[in-house]
Amino acid sequence: MRKILAGLGALLALFHVWLFAGQIWSGRLSEPGLLVRWVLAAGLIAALVGLHRRGAPLVFGRQGVAVWLLAALLHGPALAARLDDGFAPMVPEVAATVAQIATAIVGVALAAAVLLAGAVVTVAPALVFLAIGLRLPRRTAVVVARSGRSPRPPPARLAR
Repeated sequence: MRKILAGLGALLALFHVWLFAGQIWSGRLSEPGLLVRWVLAAGLIAALVGLHRRGAPLVFGRQGVAVWLLAALLHGPALAARLDDGFAPMVPEVAATVAQIATAIVGVALAAAVLLAGAVVTVAPALVFLAIGLRLPRRTAVVVARSGRSPRPPPARLAR
């Protein structure tokens, strides 16, 4: 799987190199807006390389997601320009991109829900009894206490 993803990343990089060379060849790179977008793209590449060198996740980490979101926003003007030119076949690509972003957001939300569910399962009995003002049965209190999750670490010993 890692080789497939690396190959897809290389194809994406080659496509952008081809696009950049074509814009240089046609003289379109003299437009200030286009030049600024390519400079921002170089900054995003530098950010991804920096994240990779630090060992941070490039896809699922908070910083990696921020970089990819900025990359998606960077492509917005190019899509809008094509839609303004009357290039209607671009609309399905925009819908596909929005669907991919929505799928990623749903995946992150589900992962967060699963992580939170693990915390709620051990605390839920205590919260239910506290909410209705009843005492916890002794067995429930022991289960919550032995769940391995304490609200704070144990006190540190003083060195003598």
